[in-house]
Amino acid sequence: MALRRGLAFLLAFFCLAALRPLPTARGEEDSVRRERALLIGVDEFVSQPSAYPSSTNNVYAMQEMFQAAAEPLEKILVPDAPVTSVQQLTELIQRVFGGAEAGDVSYLYISTHGLYDPENGVEPALLLSDGQTENHLTPEELEAAFDGISGTKVLILDACNSGAFIGKGMTEWDEPPCFLGDDFKVITSSGAREESWYWSAGEDAKQEERQGAFYFTQALCDALSAACGYPADQNHDGSITLKELYDYLLLNHAASTPQVYPQNDDDFVIFRYDPSEPLPTGLERSPIMDVTFSDLVLDQDSREITIEYIAMRPVRVAYQLVYRREGRWEFENAQLIYDDSERFSAFGDQEGAVSAGWKQRTLRLDELADDAYGYALVQLVSIDRGKLRVHAGRVLCVLPEEEPPAPTVEISGSFAPETGRELAVFVGHTSPCTLSVAILDEEGQVVERLCHRRSTRPMGLAGTTLYWDGKQRDGSPTPAGTYRVRAQIHWKGQTLSVESETFELE
Repeated sequence: MALRRGLAFLLAFFCLAALRPLPTARGEEDSVRRERALLIGVDEFVSQPSAYPSSTNNVYAMQEMFQAAAEPLEKILVPDAPVTSVQQLTELIQRVFGGAEAGDVSYLYISTHGLYDPENGVEPALLLSDGQTENHLTPEELEAAFDGISGTKVLILDACNSGAFIGKGMTEWDEPPCFLGDDFKVITSSGAREESWYWSAGEDAKQEERQGAFYFTQALCDALSAACGYPADQNHDGSITLKELYDYLLLNHAASTPQVYPQNDDDFVIFRYDPSEPLPTGLERSPIMDVTFSDLVLDQDSREITIEYIAMRPVRVAYQLVYRREGRWEFENAQLIYDDSERFSAFGDQEGAVSAGWKQRTLRLDELADDAYGYALVQLVSIDRGKLRVHAGRVLCVLPEEEPPAPTVEISGSFAPETGRELAVFVGHTSPCTLSVAILDEEGQVVERLCHRRSTRPMGLAGTTLYWDGKQRDGSPTPAGTYRVRAQIHWKGQTLSVESETFELE
């Protein structure tokens, strides 16, 4: 797959980057807390291909973005040499965060390759490497590295299979996951059974001019970026909570399924900015804003998707379509469609650019056979001043022509929310679908909705995993008692429903 003017997509799966820590705030205006960050990025590996320059570019981008936060961090450390062992990482964590007190926040960002393959005996791990020496970091070792450190620990893991570190995006629930309780907040780029994807471009350019990024990291940057208008801040109050950030990432990062713990934490503020400050203008502003997509659920009669966006200035725009076959995204066969609706326009060196203003474009999925169903991914990208940028991505569901079988439901058993554990719910479905899942009490009344008419997405599983934190729709704790899960597939006006066995909330 190639981009015009020598920009080549070299797409591969795994995970990586080195991030600027996420500034946080306690939520009370008069509270004072110290925030420190340790940023670990891995470019070169022994057992995996190089990701250079994507991780290096991510570090620069995230540092620049977080330096604009309203509350600067007290300390930010990016090691001047690669971290290749658990001992090295533990020593760094203890040195950077060792003085933390109860009200402080410690940010650790790790971007690397991740592993998890229980069928072949591969347990969850992140790789620490310099291209010559390579070691595995397990969830237990990472949690132990924070022993004795007070305050809240925020972990951001950009890696393949990284959801396995918090037991999410999987159906293996025998062992309790690490990082339980209020002291840990964790965001991962993918579920336990998913690859994370990155791209690199400009292989022929000078080393300092090469481009590349991880899709997850770029979406994270956009979520907290003044240039994009801080789109993760749903209520525009200047404080972006863990839940707000996760909701934005889940919607806009399509190449894998981000995971979070705790599931619905709308109290912890992960990033703060001054809403009274004017947003950037001109070339400092993102060239594309307010991207929206029409219905993400398609069928055999309608294979078209409509995209709307605002071009803030003349810019070259393209749409990348990626199909999913045999359980993986085929980025190497992606279809790049340039927006030539204004093909005769030329603005300086932006030949073929679209003009500024509101745009509406319709794309059609042509590569799927008439009787095929499955998933596709569409990304809106811009080529601006010689640089490529992904602005938004969505997963599209193409429904089967025949009525699918009713879903199945499995749950992880009884659970006690005060322990920090969440109830894992696995809904099995044989094809893409629109799904509703709810928690019911003994009288059949809805206690909480885990999703409502949401289009599914591939997670490397034969279905969808969802999580319940034991709270009701109003956010209050659910009383102890007997409950069950109801799952519904909505298909062409019909509803196929199934209920789980009962479980005890202790």
